[in-house]
Amino acid sequence: MNAFSGKYTTIIILICVLIAGCKKSQTSVLPLRYIEPVSDSCRHEPDHHYLVSFPDNIPPQQRLPLILAIDPHGDGRLAAEKFSEALVDIPIVIAGSDKIRNNYQGFESSIAHLVDDVPAKYPADPDKVIIAGFSGGARMAYYYGRNHKVLGTIMFGAGPGQMNRASDDKRVYAVSGTRDFNFMEQYLPPFSNQEDPGYVCDFFRGTHDWPPPEKIYESVAYMLKDEPDLSESISTRITENMLLEYDSLLKSNDLFFAGKALEKALRFSPDSKHKNQVNQIINDFKNSPGWSNYIKNFEGYLQKEIKLKRAYAEKLADPDTSWWKKETQSINQNILSCSDPVKEDFLYRLKGFIGIILYSQINSTLKNGLHTDELDRLLVIYEMAEPESPDLIKFKSRIQQIP
Repeated sequence: MNAFSGKYTTIIILICVLIAGCKKSQTSVLPLRYIEPVSDSCRHEPDHHYLVSFPDNIPPQQRLPLILAIDPHGDGRLAAEKFSEALVDIPIVIAGSDKIRNNYQGFESSIAHLVDDVPAKYPADPDKVIIAGFSGGARMAYYYGRNHKVLGTIMFGAGPGQMNRASDDKRVYAVSGTRDFNFMEQYLPPFSNQEDPGYVCDFFRGTHDWPPPEKIYESVAYMLKDEPDLSESISTRITENMLLEYDSLLKSNDLFFAGKALEKALRFSPDSKHKNQVNQIINDFKNSPGWSNYIKNFEGYLQKEIKLKRAYAEKLADPDTSWWKKETQSINQNILSCSDPVKEDFLYRLKGFIGIILYSQINSTLKNGLHTDELDRLLVIYEMAEPESPDLIKFKSRIQQIP
């Protein structure tokens, strides 16, 4: 039986009332046609190439908000297309850098050149800049956003961790997969910061990757929801969708994502009346025994994850690789046999963490230019953890080239 069956009828009535109110305030929004990304370069940094896209059916002289998107591998086209494909009815100029990537020390000045260059050539408003990125690109975006004039920062596959999540009136919207090894960098307990508009964390069921289009859409809509140019119907439609999603997730007992849907319904509610009604649903939801038991179990796995990650980092110095063979086999076998989604996500995060710390350690060791026993040992463990990773082949090739 569903853990919320006793209050379900009341909740459904409230949802119907809210959706009816949202529908009354909605107006139609014309779909946009984003142009195929065009290659360009910065005037004051000629080797800084970027891809830019914007709608071709906007009124002449209209200035649009600007998104500067950073892919960790410097794939500007990919970054630009991720946004243009998602923003079906939000007009915006998108620029994806081909130069800024992981381990690029000059990212701050290069982002500043983009902020200067794009509005000078395209219909972008220099006073409405959003910095966005995935993984390492998200970290660079966050650093730049905290230290420069921007509307806010969108982080995919990474989060601000224990750092201040907001700076002045700048918003941070973070999205990652529940199986992402960076999950805990952005996680906050559901409903713990309802009154703080500065930081929003959202999730999808997946690993370390760009989020699905609807999550990208919501992140941008939230950044712009107080801007007069953004249609109010967008916020009300998202509120409606989140309430319907909550209803569906509650029926299937998927409580984590049901709670996140309620959080977003509250964030996007168009007025105080709707907010009060959503808060009533939230209070019924989070005060139920079903939610209390669920979140206790969920956060118990997070505490276990912290301890295991610390142990894994310490174990890397152990010359005995047999322990790693047993541990990686155990994680993989447990993933295959697991029927609990919370535990399964936890296991995937552990597996991903082992892969990323080994990737980082091998990369760091290779910079020394020496073929050492430590390098061989790390590679053996990496092959146990990530036998199908394309980086494994690259690492082996680089090691063979060492004199």
